[in-house]
Amino acid sequence: LHYSACFCWRFTVAVTAIMITRLQQEVVTAHKLSLTSTFIPSSSSLRYQHSCKNNSSSTDKSLERIKQRDTTTHVLSSSSSPLSSSSQLTSPSPWSPGKWKITLDFGIDETNPDSSSLEQSENTMQLHKLLGENWGAEGGRLVLPFQVIISSETSSIDETGRGQANPSVAMKWLGGKPTGSIECLPKETSDDESNDEIIHHATYINNKGEQRVQVSPGLWRNEPPTPILPSYTKILSGQSSSLRMYLKIVNSIERNTISFPEDQLLLLKSNTFRTSQFASGIQTLLPYQYAKEQSQQVLEEQLNHETGDRRLDGNDLLETIGGYKDIAALIIERDERRRRWKEVEGVLPKISGPSIKIGLAATTEQLLNDEKRWGIWPGDTELLTVERGVVLAAVSAKEKKQSLFPWMQDSNVEEMVVVGKWSATPLFDE
Repeated sequence: LHYSACFCWRFTVAVTAIMITRLQQEVVTAHKLSLTSTFIPSSSSLRYQHSCKNNSSSTDKSLERIKQRDTTTHVLSSSSSPLSSSSQLTSPSPWSPGKWKITLDFGIDETNPDSSSLEQSENTMQLHKLLGENWGAEGGRLVLPFQVIISSETSSIDETGRGQANPSVAMKWLGGKPTGSIECLPKETSDDESNDEIIHHATYINNKGEQRVQVSPGLWRNEPPTPILPSYTKILSGQSSSLRMYLKIVNSIERNTISFPEDQLLLLKSNTFRTSQFASGIQTLLPYQYAKEQSQQVLEEQLNHETGDRRLDGNDLLETIGGYKDIAALIIERDERRRRWKEVEGVLPKISGPSIKIGLAATTEQLLNDEKRWGIWPGDTELLTVERGVVLAAVSAKEKKQSLFPWMQDSNVEEMVVVGKWSATPLFDE
């Protein structure tokens, strides 16, 4: 009896070791496949309804479901033209000025689950170091809307930055020669305020009432797209251009825990798309978006306590090991597709709502018909959209010099820190 018990124990250990070895090999193989496979969602996968069975073939079908290919079918509606009727609207000239409403939204944003929490924490620490521990506390916000004219002319503003606050920082921020200027439009006043000699461009309300804000003109540069190295050596179809510009708040502003001193230099950046560029970008993005969401859904279905893989219940040792092996493969597949999506989503159009939900298709026509999105911007006759971007403030900070000579004092350096978001809405004269 003792001999039989020992034999059974050794046999169980040996089988378990073999299964673990196979598990490691298949996990590595699945990982390599996920690195080399290309996902193109099909109409059949959109209509596919997953039904989990209580055997090992259920997860294999789930993996096949993720990797299905159909190059003859597209997520975008085939009945819609790549460019809709609204996208055919153009500006009279590539150098025609455009009128836009800029909205600056100052404050500390909540942690985004799709972004790096470490990066956001580091920015918050830097922000408190430069602007004070209380800056942005208790959810403080300050929203500053104003109208601007985007022009291709730069002669009205000294391109060297002379006369501007922190000229070297502003010009370095553009990353090259500016391609145009941004001029703020004076805010209309009532008849009672017509004698007011101070021209202002924006207003906000704090505990002292309505406050007026002056915003000085600045320069902008729209940089063409560059490859996402090292993963991509070529530019993705529909990849965004990078807009950078700067403005200066002339007078000090303060509302709750948000405040800036006089002559505060603000640096703005965002992704931009022309109409044809945007349409191509959606077609590039949707397969990545669909693959990420689909792989997560398949994994959740397999882990469901009621309808998931019954081998995970632990009733049979060998079956349980096989179940965990398949789940590990699904996790690797999910993480790899999420990594691919994260790698490209920062340079492709940001779409939200039902257009990105699993099983629903998005059409370029619906997005291109959004009148609040498209406006005239110099550089091309095609209309342009500016996505929600970030606002940085240039703040002076003392830099300590390590020297044996006492007369070498600390010097001031300009540091940049994210202080909020900004958006742009096109305006058209009646």
